[in-house]
Amino acid sequence: MSFTSYKIKHTCQILIYLVVLSYPLIGHTQIVLSDNFHISGFGTLSAARSDNSLPILPERNITEEWCFSCDTTFGLQADWRLSPFLRSSIQVVKRPEDHFSSPELERAFVEYSTDAFRAKVGRLRTPVFIMSEYYYVSSAYPWLRLPTEVYDNALGLTYFEGISADFLHEFKNGHQVVFSPYVATPRKKGFTQYATPFEVELSRALGLSVEIVYEDNLLHLAYINLDATWRGPSSTQEFDNLNLFSLGISQYYHSLHIQAETMLSDNISSDWYLSVEYQLGRITPYTRYGQTRLTKDTESYLIGFRYDWTPSINTSVEWQRFLGRENVISGQFTQLQDPSKPFSTKVDLFSIGLSFTF
Repeated sequence: MSFTSYKIKHTCQILIYLVVLSYPLIGHTQIVLSDNFHISGFGTLSAARSDNSLPILPERNITEEWCFSCDTTFGLQADWRLSPFLRSSIQVVKRPEDHFSSPELERAFVEYSTDAFRAKVGRLRTPVFIMSEYYYVSSAYPWLRLPTEVYDNALGLTYFEGISADFLHEFKNGHQVVFSPYVATPRKKGFTQYATPFEVELSRALGLSVEIVYEDNLLHLAYINLDATWRGPSSTQEFDNLNLFSLGISQYYHSLHIQAETMLSDNISSDWYLSVEYQLGRITPYTRYGQTRLTKDTESYLIGFRYDWTPSINTSVEWQRFLGRENVISGQFTQLQDPSKPFSTKVDLFSIGLSFTF
């Protein structure tokens, strides 16, 4: 047996072992410590490799060597009901780019709610996309990873500090519409693109999201206006007033699920994806196509399936192909290419992952 085959077999054994250990969690999606206080959590383990030595996918940097930590995610959330109208919540997440010793405080807020109104203040999830609320909860979406063509546009700005409100209206036929305006306080964040450090400073941000829920289906619209100052390694800076729009739809036809999202900028250039899944008992095969046009010129094809061991444990197996152009910046590669050598424009990514909630 080759060393690579041994590692694949060893990875599958680990995933099966974790499933067996997790069986006591069946039917226990939360740890209830009292009537008003409970703890929940989620996580993802995976094995992934590409067929190229150049790393791909921001914050993961997967190469041709098997990586057993590139997607590792673990989160804990504590919810405390202070009164019938008041609750608080804290969520700490070890993201793929973090070490376990330095997780990120992703949410920490106090919420006041009635039947048709909610108001939150604190550190909140940025409500830009359909799956923003459970950004790191892999079990909540059909694939192992969120579509990079759309969700990586946020530059890791998955939360904001400020205040938001939800105004809910329910129609007589049971359909609902939720209007959610929000205001974010100033924030700085450092990030790295193509091995070059940058910093973005958001002096203000105003946003509005609208969700229309009909039966099990969803239409999501969002708008953000923000002032951003970008600083590069040479101390140069650039100011932008940005208007960003997103549109998403999630539609079910019995066992068939179709989901699509797009992000538009001021010049109507767009990034988007389209996903189709079909549930066959515990197995859900899926396929997805995506394009990036705002910052890159690339596209991807994804084929995979998900197997639900229990309602709270599932395994995903995927093959994904990324296509770029003959350029220094190409596709989803996270490093600049050497123009003196032939450009890489295609890369295949293979992944197997285990996701769980409790």
